Amino acid sequence: MLKKILVSAILATLVTGCQSTGPSSQTQKIIVKNKASSASIAKNAYNFSDDDITVPAYFDTQGLERCTFDRQKENEGCPLKKPIVRIYFDNNSTAGKGKGLEHVKQVNNLELVKMLENQLAGLSRFRIITRDDQAIGQEQATYLAEQGASAYAKRAAQQKILAPDFIVKIDTTKTVDTFYAQTSGVMDYTLEMTSAVIDPFTKEKMSHPNIGKIRVKSADVVNSRDELNVVIVNGRYYSGFNFSDPLVVQAMISDMASRGFDIFLTRMLSEMPSTAQVLGIKGDQLSLDRGQNAGVLVDETMVIFQYEAGFVEPIGVAKVTPSKQSASGKIVKWKNSNLAKSIKQQAGSGIFRPHNGAKIFAVSVGTPASFLENRT
Repeated sequence: MLKKILVSAILATLVTGCQSTGPSSQTQKIIVKNKASSASIAKNAYNFSDDDITVPAYFDTQGLERCTFDRQKENEGCPLKKPIVRIYFDNNSTAGKGKGLEHVKQVNNLELVKMLENQLAGLSRFRIITRDDQAIGQEQATYLAEQGASAYAKRAAQQKILAPDFIVKIDTTKTVDTFYAQTSGVMDYTLEMTSAVIDPFTKEKMSHPNIGKIRVKSADVVNSRDELNVVIVNGRYYSGFNFSDPLVVQAMISDMASRGFDIFLTRMLSEMPSTAQVLGIKGDQLSLDRGQNAGVLVDETMVIFQYEAGFVEPIGVAKVTPSKQSASGKIVKWKNSNLAKSIKQQAGSGIFRPHNGAKIFAVSVGTPASFLENRT
């Protein structure tokens, strides 16, 4: 249900997208009514105007040469070092005077944590410490029984438990209201998630990544508002949306949480873009030294730029596809600049490789539409 609505919104946005004529715009808003939050996706590279070809915020190119991609021993100076994250859902407040409020209170926040863990882990830009202690405990007990105490102790000594670089604390407020006259009405559920990023050792609330507040309404995850209609007789449920069934209510909240996590992911991907170094350009084709191992996603829109002596000069925008440890792409629009024209000319007659201390990088501009369509 959620996926159909989100995909339809994405496709509608892409169909109506056009060349911008004002300030640069590298993302598109998926408009959601009822004052709900919207997901922000990367604009398709083919829809970029010349003004859009600018380096997005939050990128960091310094120290890339220090990266080893050894997840156990990554250099602290590597800007692509994947942050180790633990997620907490803390405050679980409910509000409103709607029917079935008691069932909203029963929603298990730990289950929401596990849902978000799974989605973040699949991005390959973070290392997630799970709070699924039950599954971990069961597997460790099974390993001990099958392999013996000696093998268990050896394995435990080889692999230390991760310590988080920061924790993401999410407070949730769930609201239910019932609007009805006489015997018919409409159920209205709202889920608000407010996040904070905290350094667990200094106790500092960090300003980056800034996820902010996410607000999702029940009307955003149904095919039609008619699905929320209810008939109440003598103060009790009669037909329509069954607010009296805890499984129905919890399924609704789960769909709303899933949409909220999609929005959460798009904000994280914008705040923490993937970066790779361009090894060479041949014609419009380019090769990158990093791929899925650095969090590059399929159909990633990436701005290509030259970095020299602290100066950044955009070259073009590309559509990129990763393999496990590298990526290839196509520059679909070159920047209207002397540098871009020079590189394009050199790449047209052979393989252009950066030289004289200059380096060329690619940096992502947001979440690819295909990621939301196929992976969430």
